[in-house]
Amino acid sequence: MSEGASILVGCLGNVAWVKVNGKATHDNAGSLKQFLQGQLEKGCRQFVIDLEDCNGIDSTFIGILYRAAAGLAEIGEEGQLQVINPGERNHRSITKLGLDHLIKIDGSGEGWQRERELVRQNLGNPIKEDPLEKCDHTQMILDAHEALIAANEENRNRFCDVVEFLRQDLEAQPADN
Repeated sequence: MSEGASILVGCLGNVAWVKVNGKATHDNAGSLKQFLQGQLEKGCRQFVIDLEDCNGIDSTFIGILYRAAAGLAEIGEEGQLQVINPGERNHRSITKLGLDHLIKIDGSGEGWQRERELVRQNLGNPIKEDPLEKCDHTQMILDAHEALIAANEENRNRFCDVVEFLRQDLEAQPADN
């Protein structure tokens, strides 16, 4: 995980809550992905991602959020991923990729008021960071960027070189890695 970065997680009823402190990058996106998938398997259908203390978000992390939001949208109306307190920079990073139609963004800080206070009082366990093998890490980054392209064709020009590099990197990696 990035130095000084942490992701705190917990559940409040049927809502899975994620609070990012520091940078949200490919370094900690794997742990986020595992948590989101685990909570979805346990029946959580509402996910809140609090970026109030997040000072930067990269495209891999956004791609993981988009994949989760897309999976929840397939479930139906009860499934939703919402980003709260993104700050101007993180808000712009998500919307510039054309993902705000699926990732709900509460930039005003109005939503989840009662829950935010409960979370502040009770959320304290950082997500366990299980570093991915190089091949798995590369595949996760590739999947996230392919999701961004699938979500918005305008992202193809932004990420085509990244995707090509990652594909070549995967092909060059030994099979046992």
